[in-house]
Amino acid sequence: MIIDFHTHIFPDSLAPKAIASLQATAQMPVTFDGTAGGLTSLMKNDGVDRSVVLNTVTNERQAPKVNAFALATDSAYDSLIPFCSVHPLNENIYQTLSELKSQGIRGIKHHPDYVGIEFDDERMTPLLEAASELEMPMVIHAGYDPVSPDKVHASPDMILNVLERFPKLILVVAHLGGVQKWDEVADKLCGKNLYLDTAFCCERIGITVEQGKAIFSSHPHDRILFGSDAPWASPSEVLEFISKLGLSDESMELVLHKNAERLLHL
Repeated sequence: MIIDFHTHIFPDSLAPKAIASLQATAQMPVTFDGTAGGLTSLMKNDGVDRSVVLNTVTNERQAPKVNAFALATDSAYDSLIPFCSVHPLNENIYQTLSELKSQGIRGIKHHPDYVGIEFDDERMTPLLEAASELEMPMVIHAGYDPVSPDKVHASPDMILNVLERFPKLILVVAHLGGVQKWDEVADKLCGKNLYLDTAFCCERIGITVEQGKAIFSSHPHDRILFGSDAPWASPSEVLEFISKLGLSDESMELVLHKNAERLLHL
């Protein structure tokens, strides 16, 4: 069993434009066309049983359409588990998330760089409070992102500030704690009350096997989730990197599916 905790798709009508725009920013190839059908085909090819689909809002107006797509995905695909997203400046955040949870949405995705607000900014408080009270896991992008090359909006120190203020927050920090911040992650975040996912963690993004081993040796394996970041990396590419870290069979089971099953109440 493999559960990929970090993937992205778009409505079929929007996927070509969205993928082209993101590729222009990231200057990276993609592993499928950005549609649900493309993702399920990739999953079949790479032996993935279920995937968490992380939907993201980038401005205050997008949430209704983004979350309608999440609900439609949940209804249409048994193998896909969509997360919702709200902008931190939206009104009625608690009510919106509560309604989405009652309709079967299991978690939240937040991308601080696309929103342009630092993760520990006071303006994040309503969203962080709601996620904590509703016990909805929140996946965040952390570290470098090409959309904001000169400013990191979720650094290890910012994440620590948030955890201190919101100790009940179920936080999943993507990319093993932060793109290009792996040494700092090993020093500051490992062992803290958070989950890490492995999204795009392969040597192509710059992380070394030694950095991966340092993080895995310092953070509980029942707090690490397999994720690919498809369409930016394939599950098989990230699995190949993880295979070099020397994990036991028991740890591999935790990372590949048991932790996700527990967190998602599957």
